[in-house]
Amino acid sequence: MKTAMYGIKATLPEASSGTSDPVYTEVQRRVYSLNYRIKEYDQEIAEVQKRISLVHGDREIEILHRLLDGDSMRAIGKYMKLSSTTIFRVRNNRLKQMMK
Repeated sequence: MKTAMYGIKATLPEASSGTSDPVYTEVQRRVYSLNYRIKEYDQEIAEVQKRISLVHGDREIEILHRLLDGDSMRAIGKYMKLSSTTIFRVRNNRLKQMMK
């Protein structure tokens, strides 16, 4: 306890460490969660980039490069005049092949 003026002990409680703001606490939780997810994505992207030489075929390589650039499957399909289902299938097949 702290001593107030004239040697009288203060009766008010002392502040605890940290914050009691629930919004701030939630923002901090989400930032931590997003940073963790970004780290996981970076590791996955690095693995794909290391193994892209295992993929043969111009179409498959183009799809993987566009996915690594952040394009959606629908956008890739529109650009390459293929359905998004085909893009999804090619991606899954190539990733399975690369991870063997």
